[in-house]
Amino acid sequence: MFIKAENISKVFQDRSLPVTALKAVSVDIEEGSFTVLCGPSGSGKTTLLNLLGCLDRPSGGRVFLRGEEISALSQEKLTRYRLRKIGFVFPDFNLIPTLSAVENVEYVLWLQGISGTERRKRAAAICERFGIGALIHRRPRELSRGQQQRVAVARAIVHKPELVLGDELTSNLDHKTGSELMGFLKELNREEKMTFIYATHDPVMIERAGRVIRMQDGEVVSDEKTRVHA
Repeated sequence: MFIKAENISKVFQDRSLPVTALKAVSVDIEEGSFTVLCGPSGSGKTTLLNLLGCLDRPSGGRVFLRGEEISALSQEKLTRYRLRKIGFVFPDFNLIPTLSAVENVEYVLWLQGISGTERRKRAAAICERFGIGALIHRRPRELSRGQQQRVAVARAIVHKPELVLGDELTSNLDHKTGSELMGFLKELNREEKMTFIYATHDPVMIERAGRVIRMQDGEVVSDEKTRVHA
């Protein structure tokens, strides 16, 4: 398996009281798959996503990527691992307001030490592919929410990570914009063989996923492969 989680749990402290967000969850994710985690607020889907993406450590259990126990890596190694192998799209996008769209996209390449010329070439190319080539010099505040979303997704995949994670990608987007975004992601999934995992409430994302893992109260209640929609 590409990603394997073994009996992972997560307990948070809330005013000195333990709150169990995830209860001994085990999942296997195949390479090149397109998986959606869904469920009501508080179901544990975002917690699971963060553990699979090395943004947090489990309170119990282990997480493996290509057979390596990534949940046991040092913080320094985890940072390097995330930088080179994982792309993230957050609900609020986390775009840097003082940078242009293309500078935001190339930021991860700058962190990797790639030269300025190559950074700009790759960032401009992915922006063009995402239909925002004419907007690359605008700051985030000058872009619509849908355009900001495309910048965030372009930044997440410009370095061609093995794994792309997203949390509520289509929140606050209209149906048409959300559907177009899903089309881009499915295309990348098919052409680049990137593995995608997203947490969402959005029925558009759910119905077009190749696999749907439903969660409730910190547990997996169903896990099924679906008919893949274009």
